[in-house]
Amino acid sequence: MTAVGSETAGAGETGVTGSGRRGAALAMAASIAIGSVTGPFLKVVLRHLSPLSVAAGRVVISALAFVVVVVAQPRRRRRIEPGDRWRVIGSGVVGSAGFHVLYAFGQQRVSVAVAGVTIATMPVLAAAGEVLFLRHRLRRPAVIGLALALTGAALAAWGGSGGRPTSAVGVAAVAGATVAWAAVTVATRSVADRYDPWWLNTPGTVLGALVMVAVAAPRAHEWRGLTAGDGLRLVWLGAVSSAFVYAALARAMRDLSATTTASLWTLVTPLAIAVAWV
Repeated sequence: MTAVGSETAGAGETGVTGSGRRGAALAMAASIAIGSVTGPFLKVVLRHLSPLSVAAGRVVISALAFVVVVVAQPRRRRRIEPGDRWRVIGSGVVGSAGFHVLYAFGQQRVSVAVAGVTIATMPVLAAAGEVLFLRHRLRRPAVIGLALALTGAALAAWGGSGGRPTSAVGVAAVAGATVAWAAVTVATRSVADRYDPWWLNTPGTVLGALVMVAVAAPRAHEWRGLTAGDGLRLVWLGAVSSAFVYAALARAMRDLSATTTASLWTLVTPLAIAVAWV
């Protein structure tokens, strides 16, 4: 169950225009659809590349996608205010390098189901961050929805690991990625209404790509045996599953709270499990 309805002065959900809601809904629908096939694609690529190499490839391709878009469309760029720079840069680095390294590492050690239900706890973390740092107030339906979402994730995790042993280290890595994603969600929500969604993600992701290249350089030999199919999957994971999804979520957060966006993202869990089964 998704939890919606956080509110506060300036929270962004009250007084939203019809066109704004439609745009946010389309952005969320696209990101959810893409997210549902990310896990299975990642599992396939991880058969031939280490988690670090996959993460580096995704971040570099994502950074290139952001650069291409903002260079081709200069209207998207604007000066980032000094008070916003730590959020913009930090969100890009943590959301690109930090999240991808942890998630890829964890995906190799747990099933898609376990990874999915661990990620499903993210709305609770996002809601806590929104209340603590953005001073937003949650309505009662949102609190109930968050409690049900957390209960559902716990029951799904208890019910089974998808037919393979589950590593505690893998769960910890996916949990770390979940915390990183929640933090990026809250930070992005705080500035989403001031910058273009593609430009908002560009500076930090480019910096994250430079970090990833340096960290993954000792594993450069892994790329020699990369097949054309895995190469295409990696391009999709970087340009679409990372760059486009990050931009779409930033667009959605112009008109939706971080809690609502994070809660709707939990729809990825059952969809990802279904796609993984197929």
